[in-house]
Amino acid sequence: MPLKKALKARAATVVTTMSKTSSPNHQDIPEHLQEYITEQDPSLYTPEDHASWRFIMRVSKAFFKDHAHPLYLAGLEATGISSERVPLISEMDAALRKMGWRAVAINGFIPPSIFLEFQSLKILAIACDMRKIENLGYTPSPDIVHEAAGHAPIVCDPHYRSYLEAYGQVARNAIISKEDLELYNVIFDLSEIKENPKATPAEIALVQKRFEAVASSITEPSEAAVLARMAWWTTEYGLIEMNGKPLIYGAGLLSSILESHLCVLPSVKKIPFSLDAVLKTSYDITRPQPQLFVAKSFETLTTALEEFANGMSFRRGGTYGLETAEKAQATVTVAMDSGIQISGVVSSFETTGDSVESFTLIGTKQFSYHEEAMTEISSTHFGSKIYFPLFDSSISTISLTDIQKKLHSNGLPTKSGNRITGNFKKEIRLGAGGRLIVLEKTKVVSSEGKVVFEDKTHLYPLLLGSKITSVFGGAADRKEFALRNSNLKKKVASHKTNFKTGNEHFCENYTKIRALRISGKHDYELLDGILKLVPVTQSRSWLQLLEILELYKKWGQPHANVGLIEELLKKHAQENTKLKEQIQMGLELLA
Repeated sequence: MPLKKALKARAATVVTTMSKTSSPNHQDIPEHLQEYITEQDPSLYTPEDHASWRFIMRVSKAFFKDHAHPLYLAGLEATGISSERVPLISEMDAALRKMGWRAVAINGFIPPSIFLEFQSLKILAIACDMRKIENLGYTPSPDIVHEAAGHAPIVCDPHYRSYLEAYGQVARNAIISKEDLELYNVIFDLSEIKENPKATPAEIALVQKRFEAVASSITEPSEAAVLARMAWWTTEYGLIEMNGKPLIYGAGLLSSILESHLCVLPSVKKIPFSLDAVLKTSYDITRPQPQLFVAKSFETLTTALEEFANGMSFRRGGTYGLETAEKAQATVTVAMDSGIQISGVVSSFETTGDSVESFTLIGTKQFSYHEEAMTEISSTHFGSKIYFPLFDSSISTISLTDIQKKLHSNGLPTKSGNRITGNFKKEIRLGAGGRLIVLEKTKVVSSEGKVVFEDKTHLYPLLLGSKITSVFGGAADRKEFALRNSNLKKKVASHKTNFKTGNEHFCENYTKIRALRISGKHDYELLDGILKLVPVTQSRSWLQLLEILELYKKWGQPHANVGLIEELLKKHAQENTKLKEQIQMGLELLA
């Protein structure tokens, strides 16, 4: 039987209520974001996945009722999350819409800028993958445990929702560096290989080594990297003080049954939240955090975010913004006081005192007006470098003589003999909508041979603006930039499955255990028979043994298999230290 067909057949017997529902309507979501939206396929979740989810939720509910934000338990229910099965994102979307938010399914890692753009639109992007049973305690890869059981419950707090939205708005404007993008790529590879059922320890170690090399080579954190620290120490690993006690609200902790238990210990420092402390504290995604920050309230986070944003390039503009962009060597947008925006990579700029006189862009470029691309101007018209002198934005029509004066008085050399030459078929004029000046069949050069403007296809914009009001990360019109520079018509791959060929009988045991648990029958003969089918010597059998033990204990009648299973679980805990804490948590649930 083909794998896909076999998965669907098993899914029908696992959770009959978890059928593949129709996808929510995403037509109102920007087209360039739809590329990253996938369709959740419940048939890809194995019976072991559902058992793993149930174990995580049972441990989490028992622990977080005393150690998490008081909205955690109520938030699970309010956002459509059940303990019995991996949640449907369509159900979560319906629940979140009542709060003014929504949810979409994504496939694993997506670029940070895209995730933040979703967040700025009040959309929770939820990775569909379910972590392997080997990584139940923690995984660095985005998965449905982290996004659904971690982020969603606290979204019920309106002040936290406001902070999330504000963070998304600010972070999507942050300038990310070329080094950041390289680090993102290696983190993506590391998380993918750790969740790959076929990956060997040697392969994982090789990518881990590459991650450490890239992380240690970063010279200076960019705006985006510094701002990411705030997200890490708040939305991922944040604590909030309530009635004098630090409580967990960060999704990284709410989705990690291991690190959440560790973080409440005195050995993990609990530091009062302050913007300065958070921004100066780096983090390591591969290890438990040695300190956490405790906020007084979610409003405190929003205030701190606003304070940081006031010092960022997208609000300061000018020389500061261009300096930041030049260091980053990544695509940014330079916004003028005229509303014109030019996107590209800043390679250099010139100043007189504190004033910017000109700047040069390289790489893929875009011309926009108030975040709407000027599609009449194609970046293919231009060379690899474009030099932009600043001009008075009040000009509507200028002559060649006026242009010469402007170029000479705004940063071009003024030594004797300097001149501007051009072959003008028509007078320089204001373009459509008052957005640009159009030159026809024109080449403008300085006497030193620097090409100021060159047009080989009849159109070229002359920048109108006297002041740079903002410099922010990415293109101004993100949709047009993405559509023009990538293939958005490709089909997003389905999320991964943890099913392994040859493991069918093992999965079927979970289905039988679940059916017996739901039925409410005390069928010892059937349960004894299931136990005989469990490969008890395999370490991954621990969760199946635990579920069987749960039924024996729940039914109450003394049974010889209870002691046998407890001894088997203790043996697995001794032989595999990674399982020790998880097995202990499971036994405590049954005590």
